[in-house]
Formats: sequence, structure tokens, C-alpha cells
Amino acid sequence: MLAAGRLISVITIALSLPWSACLAETPSNRDLLVVTEDWAPYNFLTSNGEVSGLNTAIVRATLKTAGMEGEFHVYPWARTYFLAQNRPNTLIYSMSRSKARESQFVWIGELMRRDDRFYRAVGRRSVAPASIDDIKAHYPVCVVNKDIVEDDLRRQGFMLNKNYMTTGSFLDCMKMVQTGAVPLLVNSPMNLAWELKKHARDVHTTFEPVLPLDSASQEPLYLAASMGTPPTVVKRLRAAFQNLQQTGQIEQIRRQFMEQTRSASGTSPTE
Repeated sequence: MLAAGRLISVITIALSLPWSACLAETPSNRDLLVVTEDWAPYNFLTSNGEVSGLNTAIVRATLKTAGMEGEFHVYPWARTYFLAQNRPNTLIYSMSRSKARESQFVWIGELMRRDDRFYRAVGRRSVAPASIDDIKAHYPVCVVNKDIVEDDLRRQGFMLNKNYMTTGSFLDCMKMVQTGAVPLLVNSPMNLAWELKKHARDVHTTFEPVLPLDSASQEPLYLAASMGTPPTVVKRLRAAFQNLQQTGQIEQIRRQFMEQTRSASGTSPTE
């Protein structure tokens, strides 16, 4: 039984959501809702209001192959997660498949393996950690508050305001590493290239990797379905995703996006 304060909070959240009226009923296949967060270049909202990105393209291809249609929305992560937990016939991406979430969702297919790395400003050779323990001891790291990377660092023993600090945006982290206020930041090559392109006016340096983030701490990112999604829908989506994998179409989508991102940014943070 919920405490009064918690019950009021849950009701308040539900009433603020346009889909809350659908939570108590099982929608038809025509009401497939597809939700994600703003995390370019994997999933994001374009200036003309279209949901785009690398993983979005894979999800759209999956739906098309399955002969389905979905209504795509980009929301803050808390709202996205709430909908996927409570509304039947809801798809969510790009979500890490953690042990805590394993039994809470129906997993359709792995969209990507993260490849995050520690980066320094190019030419700042005094920042030369030899290991993760060396980073913890001598090189504070900047990450975005509540970002998945913060969870990764905590699992490896990093402590807030001791081994790492948080900011409100990745732009803030880039600026701090650029000025030398913080030695390191963490990101993937593709997302870093995208951020450099996006903030070219504010960031006048490039970055180079010094160490990879422990791969064991980087949970794979998935397309998943809410527990109330009909088994027939899940079966068709899984079959479609598997078909895209086996025919090489998913890899082709990835290659196209990588090429577009690198050519548009004019630089490669992996060099």
C-alpha cells in the first residue's frame, strides 16, 4: 500500500502525461507508442520536429520489416521510462539492459555496444594516466549529471566530487577540459564528433582518447517493450530485428551514420 505522499506524487505524474488515459487499458496494435530521449546522434529531435538518429533509423527499419507503424516521441528520460513501465504496447530505446531492469521489460534486440573512452584535450600530454586507478587517484573526470556514464564510474569505485564532477551539459565538460579546469571527460567517438560539430563556435580544441572505459561496466543498449505489449507484437518485432541483423542491414545503417557524422564534423576524435 502506498504512503499518502507517494500516492499523490504518482497521481500527479500520471495526470501530467498525455498518455496516462491509456494506462488502464490494453491498446490495439495501431496504438504502438515508441519513446526515447534526446541523445544525439543516436536518438534526437530535429529542428523540424522529426525524431531522428542512428538508433532511431534501426528502430524504424525494424517496425517497417515487421509491417508495423509506431508513433515516435522524444521525452525527458524520466517520462520515457515511466511510459515504458506503465503503458502497454510501448517501445523504448536506447535503454541499457541492466540486471535491475531485466525482468521489468521485454527485450527486442541489441542496438549497440557502447564504446566510451576517457578523453583529454589534444596536446595536453601532462594528462597521461596509466590505468583506471591512476585516473581515480590523480585525474578528476567531468560527466553530465545523471548520465549513464556516471553509473559506470560509480560501479568502478569513482566518487562524486572526489574522483569525478558533474555538470548540466556535455558542452560544459568540453569547455572545462578545453581550459584545463578538469583533465578528462568521457564519451564515445561518435557522440563526441557530433558534439564538436554542434558546438563548433564554443569549443576550439579537439580531444584524444587516453584510456577506454572498462567494457565490463558498459551495459549494451537495447530496443525493449513494455510488459503489457502483446506476445504477437513482440514475436514479430524480434523476428524483424533478427532479419535485419542477418541480412546486414543494421550494420549498413551504422556505417552510413558514421560516415555522415565524420564528414560533417570535419574531424575524428579517435585519431
